[in-house]
Amino acid sequence: MSEYDLLDTKSGNSVVAAIDHGLSLGAAEGFRDPEATLQSILKGGPDAVLVGPHFARHYNALIKDAGVDTVVTADIVSSSTRPGFDDGQDIWTPGFDTELLLDLDPKGVKIVLVFGRDDRQMFVRNLSYIAKMAEELRGTDIPLVVEPVMWGSRVPTELETHPEYVSRAARMAWEYGADILKLPYTGDPVTFEPIVKNAPIPVMILGGPNTGSTLEMLTGVEGAIASGARGIMIGRSIWKTDDPTSVVRALEGIVHDGKSADDVWDV
Repeated sequence: MSEYDLLDTKSGNSVVAAIDHGLSLGAAEGFRDPEATLQSILKGGPDAVLVGPHFARHYNALIKDAGVDTVVTADIVSSSTRPGFDDGQDIWTPGFDTELLLDLDPKGVKIVLVFGRDDRQMFVRNLSYIAKMAEELRGTDIPLVVEPVMWGSRVPTELETHPEYVSRAARMAWEYGADILKLPYTGDPVTFEPIVKNAPIPVMILGGPNTGSTLEMLTGVEGAIASGARGIMIGRSIWKTDDPTSVVRALEGIVHDGKSADDVWDV
């Protein structure tokens, strides 16, 4: 039996398709029809989907009928006050009542921890919310998933996956109460393995913007799993593709069966 239901799988790892982007992007290209996108992902057989709580509420029957678990997003992150636009703003706030989140019977609750902010008070609120949620989830067997990211203007874009930044952010996240880490992959098993090894809690990786090919993304997942990561929480690199079902199945092959990216993806 795994330490958490989310990781109670045949391999002890988990494939989580992240589709909570409507909270920040609205009806984004590739995700205009939420039900169709969800159906395509569910057909691939992920272990769970990461969704906003009201997405979970509206599509609960579809998700449950597919035998897929849910992880719910507790906070709200945006880069604009215009709907779905990116104006380079830094907007973050606690989003939803804990009672609502728990009523959805999730297998995890996820909060972003944004480093590099200019607004110190927002950073303090972010840290405080994580510590508060960790206490509210204690004893529920529902893990708090913390996603430490270097999105603030004080961290240059090219350093967002730098091993030193990721290592320090990971340490702070579990010291504040994370039960599972959702980390940026450093791009190299040699630098990522020590980060995973030094964390006393399971590590999963995020996907980030869909900027490369599917094979490149799968190769990164292969490297992360070889480094000891316990799975993935990836979104745009799944739902922005032409065939989300096949991408999820490919991820299952790597995460659960130890296959290589070349094994699971025929260009």
